[in-house]
Amino acid sequence: MLPAARRRNMKVICWFEDVFRRDVPGFDKAVEIDVHGKPAATACPRNPNVRNFWLGLVEDYLRSYDVDGLMWGSERQGPLDNALTASHGGGTERTIACFCQFCLEAARKEGINVERARAGFLELERWTTAMRNGQKPADGAFVTFWRLLLKYPELLSWEQLWNEGLNDTYRSMYALAHRIAPAKGMGWHIWHNNSFSPFYRAEQDYAEFSKYSDFLKVVMYNNCGGPRLAQYVRNVHTTLFADLAPEQVLDFTYGVQQYREQTLDRIPKAGLSSDYVLRETKRAVAGVTSHVKIWPGIDIDIPTGANDKKTQPDDVYQAVKAAFQGAAHGVLLSRKYSEMKLANLRAAGRAIRELKTA
Repeated sequence: MLPAARRRNMKVICWFEDVFRRDVPGFDKAVEIDVHGKPAATACPRNPNVRNFWLGLVEDYLRSYDVDGLMWGSERQGPLDNALTASHGGGTERTIACFCQFCLEAARKEGINVERARAGFLELERWTTAMRNGQKPADGAFVTFWRLLLKYPELLSWEQLWNEGLNDTYRSMYALAHRIAPAKGMGWHIWHNNSFSPFYRAEQDYAEFSKYSDFLKVVMYNNCGGPRLAQYVRNVHTTLFADLAPEQVLDFTYGVQQYREQTLDRIPKAGLSSDYVLRETKRAVAGVTSHVKIWPGIDIDIPTGANDKKTQPDDVYQAVKAAFQGAAHGVLLSRKYSEMKLANLRAAGRAIRELKTA
């Protein structure tokens, strides 16, 4: 790949992500431990085996290959967000973790009461199970959830603990990359949940990212964004926002996320507009310091449900134009070339050529 890219005057940035199969040899020494003391299906960012694996890949890529930079992605969130199913996944991402020895040690150093945190998450788990079974308390969903936070402030402390473990991974990878190859960029893929969940968005602080980032690929997939936003609404409507009608949950989401699209019955088939891309690009550019480049991720033919939005050339054309109108430094056409129809890919090229001649 590298010789062919160089002949075409193309830069190569390696992409790798926080995803493991459970049957990978040695994964049992890397897993998170859930609130019940059982192994999860995910790796703990505080586990030295995991941290050293990522650092080893950073070093290998930069020392062994003449690449122009690295980008790593972690499409995961903390135990509190997971318990609430506050994401656009299928609603099964409910793992409450991590309670491994390394997280317990870190918690004690921070003065967090481990047993109260565990008790709080077990009570939260019982609450979410009851909510999903339609057993709404007399005081409603939101009030009783907030009551749990007041009773167990350790819930938020553990959420912060988990996120700091991930942030430490970012910082360590960035520091190592710049020691080895200071002129080469190190950046991150920001998960699409950033567009839907205000809880996850609060944990993705662009100003903090600026301290250990050369660029951010902020996912702004507007085509599959419609079905994904609808799924997020369905998920949180079963827990925290069960007091509201689904359309009210969507309206609240639009308000706090600061963009507005079509109604809940329309967004799965319509997707999100280029205005969403424009707003999210502007927000990202405003949030980082001047040395950090923002490269919006524009989706082309990412698979969706049979009756959901499919990418059309004009969708790509308008989204690319909107990203640059929002002062993006570039765009990343996503996810995979093998998924993309050439007509849709050409639309991106047309938008860029027009911008160059404008």
